[in-house]
Amino acid sequence: MVLMCSALILLMPGRVKRDKVSNRSRWLMTGALALIGVQFLIQYVTGLRAMGVTQAVLVNLALLLPASGLMSLAILNLQRQGRLTTFERWLWPAVSLLVIDVLAVVVWTDGHPLEQLSERVRWTEIGLGVVYAAMQIYYSMMEFRELQRMEAAVENYYDRERRGLTQWIKHAIGVTGLMAVFVPVFIFGPNILLIVYGLTFFWGIFMMWFCFVRYFTSNDAKRVREAEENAEESAREENAKAKSASSFSDEDKARVSRAVDRWLATGAHLKAGITSPVAADAMNIPRYQLTAWVKASGHTSFTRWITTLRIEEAKRVLKEHPEWTNEAVADHCGFTRTHFQKIFKQEMGCSPADFVA
Repeated sequence: MVLMCSALILLMPGRVKRDKVSNRSRWLMTGALALIGVQFLIQYVTGLRAMGVTQAVLVNLALLLPASGLMSLAILNLQRQGRLTTFERWLWPAVSLLVIDVLAVVVWTDGHPLEQLSERVRWTEIGLGVVYAAMQIYYSMMEFRELQRMEAAVENYYDRERRGLTQWIKHAIGVTGLMAVFVPVFIFGPNILLIVYGLTFFWGIFMMWFCFVRYFTSNDAKRVREAEENAEESAREENAKAKSASSFSDEDKARVSRAVDRWLATGAHLKAGITSPVAADAMNIPRYQLTAWVKASGHTSFTRWITTLRIEEAKRVLKEHPEWTNEAVADHCGFTRTHFQKIFKQEMGCSPADFVA
């Protein structure tokens, strides 16, 4: 935990520290990891686990709950570009304060020494564990909704699948959910079950940290932001068009179809790295009309449309030039070799070599 916190504080690129949103998420995640480390340090130093499960849960609830809340805000802050609601900002501090106050009152009035806490304290912890899980379920729902929006923006912007750009968020949602749902359950279980859960928990935390750091040290954050800005710009264009009482009519569809056909005839869709704004500009049509036309044509996104066109071209090339290597076919169609083999098998149910045979 010390090493992971140090990396977030000292080794992040300068562009992250200069970006207000990214920097805030960095510190939120650092705080979360620090609290997790402190929680396990307290357990080790005081020997609470040796006293009993009930004693250990006191520290777990008091520190893992705010840690989970900080992690969730770090993720949600990135997804919303800092536009968090007041409720989202203050939910975890309010729930943390409630849990700590209730635990303090119940332990103080229990009338037993710390080594011999009563069943009343245990049932209080179970109830507060449910409150913790409910808080995390809310945050996870918000994160998942934002994740769907981000994935849609990416799918409607890039020319091939970019799920790796947001894959780490799925992992982070899973880790925080694991903390909230299973900590209150497994902490009351036998030691062997707790060991298995603990190893899984630490592996999940490490992988989330690794993906979080990689998101900022690579260009993934910039790519996702470009896709989101494109989606927002398209929405503004569409709203402006709607306000002028002119919708995407049949005439518009026909005009866009002609522009698309002219663009496809040039083979521009086979150039790697193309984005939907670039394609719309080349067709000389508004980007929102291209998006609307793609959906009206039965395709779920710009990515899927371009991929379908490239797979059709790949099938043609494989039949006409069976001597071509996979790398040559992939390069001709705008794919990387690895992605071409993967997507071709997904679409056709066989490898390029099997297709030729």
